[in-house]
Amino acid sequence: MKKMKTIEQMRPDELYQKILKQRKVDGKLFYKKYCNQFIEISCPACGQQGEVCFSKYGFEHRTCNSCGTLFCSPRPSESLLTEYYTYWKSPKLWTSLLLKTDINRKKLQYLPRVKKIISVMKEDNKKCGGVAVDVGAGSGAFAFCLKQSSFFSDIITVDLSEECISACKRLGFNAKQNLNDIPDNFAYLLTLNDIVEHLFNPYQFLVECYKKLKKNGYIAIATPNGEGFDFKIMKEKTVNITPPEHLNYFNTYSIRFLLEKVGFKVIDLSTPGKLDVQIVLKSLKSDNRILRGNEYIKFLLSQNEEVLENFQYFLSSNKLSSHMLCIAKKIRREL
Repeated sequence: MKKMKTIEQMRPDELYQKILKQRKVDGKLFYKKYCNQFIEISCPACGQQGEVCFSKYGFEHRTCNSCGTLFCSPRPSESLLTEYYTYWKSPKLWTSLLLKTDINRKKLQYLPRVKKIISVMKEDNKKCGGVAVDVGAGSGAFAFCLKQSSFFSDIITVDLSEECISACKRLGFNAKQNLNDIPDNFAYLLTLNDIVEHLFNPYQFLVECYKKLKKNGYIAIATPNGEGFDFKIMKEKTVNITPPEHLNYFNTYSIRFLLEKVGFKVIDLSTPGKLDVQIVLKSLKSDNRILRGNEYIKFLLSQNEEVLENFQYFLSSNKLSSHMLCIAKKIRREL
């Protein structure tokens, strides 16, 4: 039986712990410095109101009364978020982790995801793809996996970071800095890996994505599921809640609602996460109070490796993992 060491391969402990500490420091300082400029919003998926459920680093988090989306409000403006990602230390440390774990992520996460996306596209349309655009391309690892598939005529990368643009160019990609650099009605596929949870206004960004796609083009979104296992078990204590980096935690219902509102039709939605059990186990080792009142979960997580792997499979296959992949198709006329 394969050992459950995925989390160490994707999040090397020494560097990841350094990132977590820096996120806490930066989050608190950023909130203290700019909270008086934050903007109140309603649910980023359906526009309804939300009830405050907890605070982290000072940032209030709400749960939508209608669709269950977990979101941060009030939140930093787009200009403040740009400052954070440009000048603060935490995002730079995360970029260094992505570059360090490049090879492992290709094998464990990106190759299976690319295979899934292409499988869904073939089943829906049964023809080879045109141009694919990887938005928020980071090190270029996911774009490289898209290229390896030989399914697309060309791969273009988009990322705000100069370091990431340079990394993508070294891999031979046509690297852009902004989605606006992509022509309208151009791409056959847009991929957004761990992007929408960071955005001030996900709806408006997805409208722009819609414009960049050809008729019947596809969008593939990988993002946290705010109703996934570690979110439900640990709430604000999960390492996946990291303001001001993460602001939106959609779920399997609300991401569908949001995409349909833009003009997409969801054709496949899964939660292929691999880390839920390992995240909770790791947190439990550092603080055994996390699961206070959840005696059965503590008992379950004390079982042998085979049981834990089976439980992770159960979470993933029943759309209960905290990581989801949504593939949708452009169906309406141009906006």
